[in-house]
Amino acid sequence: MRCEVLASIELGMRRRSDLRMIAWPEILAKAPEGTRRADRPYQLSAGDGLASVVPDAIFGIEYPRDARKAYRFFALEADRATMPIGRSNGHQTSYMTKLAAYRSILALQVHKTQLSLPNLLVLTITTSEPRKSEIMHRVGEQAGDNASFLLKAVGCTVVPAFQLLDEPWERVGFPSLHIATA
Repeated sequence: MRCEVLASIELGMRRRSDLRMIAWPEILAKAPEGTRRADRPYQLSAGDGLASVVPDAIFGIEYPRDARKAYRFFALEADRATMPIGRSNGHQTSYMTKLAAYRSILALQVHKTQLSLPNLLVLTITTSEPRKSEIMHRVGEQAGDNASFLLKAVGCTVVPAFQLLDEPWERVGFPSLHIATA
């Protein structure tokens, strides 16, 4: 699923002359030396032993803005509905524990220190509208800023799915966001 999502977004950008995909190798090349030498440079960790995630992908989009360029970076989570959304035992894996880890990582700005990225948005693509709605409901229940969490549901991804780039992603408590627009 992650390959289909990345391919769809990249193919969508190739249809436009104003956007450029920033792939993981380019991000890693500009990361601090310690990150480049790490065994798992793509693992984001808040350092508290609990808040750690390995995104399905990390990429960026370069946008034109006046005479200079603007950038947004994304951690992709391709949710195939194989993990429970939540559990009564917070120490067991669930989608919400993963998003809580992202919340800690974003609050501590790990993306800046570990990868030298100025920003990071978390894209969650999931398998159905009901599952997306349940995740959004639970994200809304958690304390903290939800602007960085973007969600979209797709039944079955047929590449290229240009709507992943061209149509808005939903956020809890904030307007939807088009990732193709800076």
